[in-house]
Amino acid sequence: MIVLWTWIVLALIIALNPIDPVQGPQFVHVALVFFVASPTVFGFVFARLADGKEGVRELLQRACRWRVSPIWYAASLLLIPALLGLGVLLRAWLGTSLESLDLIGNLLFAVPIAMLAAVMEEFGWRGFLLPKLLERTTALRAALLVGSVWALWHAPINYLGLAKYGVQAIPIMLVLLLMPIVQTVIMVWIHSNGKQSMLLMVLTHFSITAGFIVFAIPAETAGAELESNLVNVGVMLLAALVIVLATGARTMVRSRKLGRG
Repeated sequence: MIVLWTWIVLALIIALNPIDPVQGPQFVHVALVFFVASPTVFGFVFARLADGKEGVRELLQRACRWRVSPIWYAASLLLIPALLGLGVLLRAWLGTSLESLDLIGNLLFAVPIAMLAAVMEEFGWRGFLLPKLLERTTALRAALLVGSVWALWHAPINYLGLAKYGVQAIPIMLVLLLMPIVQTVIMVWIHSNGKQSMLLMVLTHFSITAGFIVFAIPAETAGAELESNLVNVGVMLLAALVIVLATGARTMVRSRKLGRG
């Protein structure tokens, strides 16, 4: 429902305010999608419909669940940015110039946008949808399902930034469909070990969005854009595979010998 609604909203926005093929999307395009089709709003609505006031109360309580091991705060804030940083180093090794990489400037730009994205999305994906799926299936399967829905929701937003490439954007879009799926595997691992804290999920989403902005290297061609996303997906997929192999697909909870929460 939310995916279809988002696609309809974005189509209307583009029809009323077309995307400039050179300048790309304007702020209004992305902002309206987040505010009109916010997964967080839907998450609270669905929680109320499914579980009544208790469902909403539980969602808010999980948002305030901060007493978890510092390990999981570190994983939430640092793991995916570290993987993206590794991706930049791999691209440099492949020949990409890092002259246009502006870490400090990008960070200042990233913080407010990343926080907005995290708050406006997470209570839908990992707040409402993930726990419902975990009641019925394994952690890995739940991660793949949530990641797939997240990917479909994000597809129109990805299109906004790639429309300038025309038909060359198609393979990039296909690669980007994989990104939320592998990211969600990592997030479910943090979620399951971090007492299902929504605070950790918001912080992880913040670190994902901020990381992509901070380590962004302007792509002059569709080929460079495709290479960038292939490297990022590959690095994150490797990390997700290591997590699943180390913890198991059923719960993705690490050994008690290492401690939890």
